[in-house]
Amino acid sequence: MIIFDKTHNLFKIHTQNTTYAMQIVHGKYVAHLYYGTRKDDVGDFTLQRTSFAPYYPDEEENISLDWLQTELSFFGGNDLKDTAVRIRNANGDSASFFRYQTYRIFKGRVEFDDMPYSRGGEETLELSYVDEVSGCVLYSYYTVFPNSDTITRYLRFENQGDVPVKIERALSCQLDLPAGDYISITLCGAYFNERHLTETPVHVGLQGIYSMRGHSSHQFNPFLAVKSAQTTEYAGDAYAMEFVYSGDFTAQMEKTFEGKVRMLMGLNKDTFAWNLGAGETFTTPEVILTYSADGTNALSQNLHAHIREYIMPKPFAFSPRPIVLNTWEAMNFTINETNVLAYAQHAKELGMDAVVVDDGWFGERCHDDRSLGDWQANTRKFPDGLRAFAEKVHALGLKVGFWIEPEMISENSHLYRSHPEWALRCKDREPSRGRMQLVLDLTNDNAVETVVKNLVETFKDVPIDYIKWDFNRSLAETGSLNLPPEKQCEVKHRFVLGSYKMHKLLTQAFPNVLFEGCTGGGGRFDAGILFYCPQIWTSDNTDPVERLEIQKGTAFAYPLSAISAHVSNSKFNEIEDGLDYAFRFNVAAEGILGYEMDVTRLSLENTERLKAHIQTYKRIQPLLLEGDAYRLEDMQKGEYGVCVVSKDKKRFVAFYRNVNGRQREYLTLKGLNAAYVYHGENGETYDGKTAMQTGVALQGKYAMVEGRVK
Repeated sequence: MIIFDKTHNLFKIHTQNTTYAMQIVHGKYVAHLYYGTRKDDVGDFTLQRTSFAPYYPDEEENISLDWLQTELSFFGGNDLKDTAVRIRNANGDSASFFRYQTYRIFKGRVEFDDMPYSRGGEETLELSYVDEVSGCVLYSYYTVFPNSDTITRYLRFENQGDVPVKIERALSCQLDLPAGDYISITLCGAYFNERHLTETPVHVGLQGIYSMRGHSSHQFNPFLAVKSAQTTEYAGDAYAMEFVYSGDFTAQMEKTFEGKVRMLMGLNKDTFAWNLGAGETFTTPEVILTYSADGTNALSQNLHAHIREYIMPKPFAFSPRPIVLNTWEAMNFTINETNVLAYAQHAKELGMDAVVVDDGWFGERCHDDRSLGDWQANTRKFPDGLRAFAEKVHALGLKVGFWIEPEMISENSHLYRSHPEWALRCKDREPSRGRMQLVLDLTNDNAVETVVKNLVETFKDVPIDYIKWDFNRSLAETGSLNLPPEKQCEVKHRFVLGSYKMHKLLTQAFPNVLFEGCTGGGGRFDAGILFYCPQIWTSDNTDPVERLEIQKGTAFAYPLSAISAHVSNSKFNEIEDGLDYAFRFNVAAEGILGYEMDVTRLSLENTERLKAHIQTYKRIQPLLLEGDAYRLEDMQKGEYGVCVVSKDKKRFVAFYRNVNGRQREYLTLKGLNAAYVYHGENGETYDGKTAMQTGVALQGKYAMVEGRVK
């Protein structure tokens, strides 16, 4: 609900549990007033004079943007902190002042045609600002999603002047926090070690994370949270921003000596610029904003609910996901129809749902130095064609999927030999290679549409059910032979828009196909990709011990149903005495389960073990798709615990793992109904109150505890 109090020039945005308030000051500033627990009386703007702060001469009280908490900040004026917006004027300077002009409240939201966004939304507040010198009008949008306690933010620039300007900075969301001691929470890592939960005290000055790699990156995820120093999992204030975008980004905090903190998130301020001609518009990607007064676990639940309800594609968000057997780790490029069908036969016997043919099915693809862009079946590997192969897999009672990497191009390919100018590159520089491949220039509509057309032609008569969409290198020498010199500053963002166009065209062409995102593992795990793909391959690292930290961090910002997790034979840790499939299943079952191994070589004992695991997972998967996740407290370093509870509190499943050698006797659960008695699958009984106060008995270093009300 959005309310405008005309008497006090006050806007209030209410969700189920929160209130966001701002006030128009002196008819031209929009001051940030409050973001916290839901209430009607949010106070009023209070004047605070600060010596030596610059001000505009027509202000009697010497109001300065240098100390005023605002909704947006503009470079080159009298706000001397880091700012959300910067434009280069026709006269060459970058000074601007966007004065508040008017507002509009309307039902629903404005949908994006060329970018992902949060579907739905109850109401939207539009604030308009004008910079009278440049003639630019800036629209700032707030869309409210009451049930998930979230608000989305984005900006739209409109050049109503007579001359072009250049947008040099366009950060979608700003949040000015009151003075206090804060701790930042980010998801940091590297390839094979993505999204580790990282907490850092917010210090005086600038700090933050970013990507300049052309994708959201393995190194930093486009997520930023700030909590009060006293906040725990289940008590205290916490704020979070999550970018619905898959390219370069900036997420930062600036703390003043007085303790105030400004959070900013949006397009990377070093790699983005945009030429805005007279009469043209530009819209930024959106940011999801949320607040919790009940600690960081509720913050995560807000984001989980928002992504599942409003970001993920509707047909797949809550529908059963197939348990897949992927060919890569067992076969690499040696796949052919005969061995994949043998593989599929074993998958069916184990109770799996689908077989996914990974890299190597197309062109002359027997090595990673060739054929990207030649999206036609390799007839030596599949002599009867993909349709006949897929029908044989279906005849076994399995679904079938294929791997693609459409945003890339190999120099050793028919496509490159026909169109070398379709590779992303600077005009006068030799491009870098990554994984022996180049990147398709997605700023070029002809390149995008040709690759999409080829893939549609290849798969149009093939009864496919699943596509794994990979992206195996970062961008370097990011220029385009398709664009003039003055637009080279736009290449990074245009590339991402081209990727979204490709995603949109292919998902529309195959509306019943489940698409899984992948970027060399987890290098593009973001809400932008989840708009098209309901799940993302979390990391190429399938070692269960290392996966615990990766999945813990990922689940802080993203729902469990987005986390694609496979049981494999790859072994890097020293904790398992052997390949402990029960432990590996316990880790992978916390997300969307799959397998990545040569199932034709399983012993009889392990065959029966995997069958039992798969049946267990099929029983608990609805909880992972729809339930609420509660991180368990009192976990020491090396311990990992989460309890997933159904919305009606009548079912739960708890996962526990210990890799530090400590033996825990009882596991204290969270989120149950204290009045319920839960029954396990093997006759166990759990009193809800006791399970949350004393705990349930544990045996061993890992466990999965299930319960339901009969």
